[in-house]
Amino acid sequence: MKIIKAIVLLILSITLIHCSSEEMPKPSFGGPSDGDGTPSKQYLKEFAAFPVGNIVSASKLASSSEDNLKFKEILLNDYNSITAENDMKMANIFRGPDNYDWSDGDAIVAYAKANGLRVHGHALVWHSSIPGWLTNFAGTDEEFSKLIENYIKQTVAHFAEEKDSLGNSVVASWDVLNEYFDGTSVRSSLFSQRMGADFHKKLFQWAREANSDVKLFYNDYNVIGISSKRGAILSMVSDFQSNNIPIDGIGAQVHINYQWPTITDIQNGFQEIANTGLLIHSSELDITVNPNDDISELTAERAISQSVQFQRLAFYYGEIVPKNQQFGITVWGFRDQDSWIYEGGTDWPLLYDNNFEPKPAYDGFRNGLDGQAP
Repeated sequence: MKIIKAIVLLILSITLIHCSSEEMPKPSFGGPSDGDGTPSKQYLKEFAAFPVGNIVSASKLASSSEDNLKFKEILLNDYNSITAENDMKMANIFRGPDNYDWSDGDAIVAYAKANGLRVHGHALVWHSSIPGWLTNFAGTDEEFSKLIENYIKQTVAHFAEEKDSLGNSVVASWDVLNEYFDGTSVRSSLFSQRMGADFHKKLFQWAREANSDVKLFYNDYNVIGISSKRGAILSMVSDFQSNNIPIDGIGAQVHINYQWPTITDIQNGFQEIANTGLLIHSSELDITVNPNDDISELTAERAISQSVQFQRLAFYYGEIVPKNQQFGITVWGFRDQDSWIYEGGTDWPLLYDNNFEPKPAYDGFRNGLDGQAP
């Protein structure tokens, strides 16, 4: 059987490589079939033993345009967890001292509650999402710190109020802090400058004081692929755990490419962060196919490589991270053109093309979720 499977895969690869991008075979949505030929599984969330998420905005959820109706159809079919791309970040919420606008987040939470979706809050503090008035705040450092404390506590408490049918908060978790590290060093930011390098500990303590049940995550990039960056994060986690600083999970942003990280990198990365015993969120997943600007359109060969990398990421997450630590995988966008790295059509990092048609990456990701080794 292994020989037959290898021959079939070889023939498929050769066929795809000789297809133009317009002729590229479209992957099927269907999964394994029952005896009557009816798929027993159809959508991404049905293949995973953990939540599968994507990003949303209040404006898209409210829109009845043709594109956004299609977006919502796919969202409810394929996913059971959502993250606000920008609407629940500080710059969109914190309008002034003790002045908060939670309306966009409230709309997202209401939609999630009505449709049985989990919400992951993203992100309370990030150096790239600071309202202008706060950057220019002329008060003392102590007053600045108090502003941040109030913002954290008020925001976390507010979004804890909306409950699902089981009495759990619809917003199940928060990225309390995003990208504290610059490489292996503490990033110089407005927060470190005004509150000291240990400001991160205060954020987690304030969030826990606001809600004893919400899961608190630290989120960063290059966690899987760069061991030195991962080591700095693991040292921080160890310090938190030794000093009773509340933390429930690690968000490992997976902004990667079709060649990197390697299989060994992925395996080691997931194993080392899982060794903390914390929840592991494979967050912000996208896979670039043109990191060296060597192609002008998505080729069949590159699409296959991207598909395999999506499969690797999903498979090894499910294989290595213990089930009780699997918080889920969140893909960072739907169509290629909506990606933050689309750059006018020079990369194609997501599961669906610009017409919402699934790419080979969709099949690869689905197979990985289903526990099929790449």
